[in-house]
Amino acid sequence: MSSDNKKIVVHCQNIKKTYGSGEAKVFALRGIDLDVYQGEVLMLVGPSGCGKTTFISVISALLGASEGTCHVFDEDVNTLSIKKKTAFRGHSIGFVFQSFNLLPALTAQENIAIPLLIQGIKRSIAMRRAKEMLDAVGLTSRTDALSGELSGGQQQRVAIARALVHNPKLIICDEPTSSLDHESGQLIMELLRNLVKQDGKTLIVVTHDNRIFNFSDRMAYMDDGQIIKIEKNTGIDK
Repeated sequence: MSSDNKKIVVHCQNIKKTYGSGEAKVFALRGIDLDVYQGEVLMLVGPSGCGKTTFISVISALLGASEGTCHVFDEDVNTLSIKKKTAFRGHSIGFVFQSFNLLPALTAQENIAIPLLIQGIKRSIAMRRAKEMLDAVGLTSRTDALSGELSGGQQQRVAIARALVHNPKLIICDEPTSSLDHESGQLIMELLRNLVKQDGKTLIVVTHDNRIFNFSDRMAYMDDGQIIKIEKNTGIDK
């Protein structure tokens, strides 16, 4: 995908993340430069432990960078207060965690409604929107199921619906198809890609799943805390 005339949504410069000090110092990110554009699907790929999840945690303001700057929608997320980071994520970012993070005491519909309720949206409206998202991810019949009553793949789809329910401009997914069979994974990626293309959103996906590589516009390859190359995907119908 050409970056010509595309608005930069994420602008990272020299992002470094270290843990510990002295001889025990660990370099998780070693100076990453990356621009991500509105309306694109960018996939981050690379071996386990190379820093992919750490990097998207910095972009989504879940983790602070040790050095460098990361602007998301022109906000320097590293300098925001905790309160402002929470508000920023609540309005602008949808995050799909690899571990799902569903609340076991809530139904699928209630879990999905959480981001809207946090924003102060009326419960009846939040629950209606959550039901619409359940339908969109193919779980119409599981509205009242608790998370423990759902399969891993169903929990994954609930987590994806929760990330999309507040209509975020940036969607960040950590292994979104890891618990899904091939058909379900393809359907979820079609849903995500269509949202991006139709509504001008942006999608960043961390994945090891080569079955979904064809949904990307660009592939950024990471190793040892660095992006080692970025390739355009010319094989998909844009």
